[in-house]
Amino acid sequence: MSRACDICGKGVMHGNKVSKSYNHTHRTWRPNLITVKADLGNGTVRTLKVCTRCYKSDWLDKKVKVPKAVAEN
Repeated sequence: MSRACDICGKGVMHGNKVSKSYNHTHRTWRPNLITVKADLGNGTVRTLKVCTRCYKSDWLDKKVKVPKAVAEN
């Protein structure tokens, strides 16, 4: 299961958590993904994982082109 947005490609980011005593520990930031069923235009319906930024940007209403890799699968 991929943790990446199917529209913009935003994925997991890695970095360090820094405490007040300046100790560094590894951590990850995961994107806030929503599962959405979208009509790709030619009558096919696909389930997409979309980040909240893409979901709020009215990409469904504007009919933004879904990347070819997503449309072919």
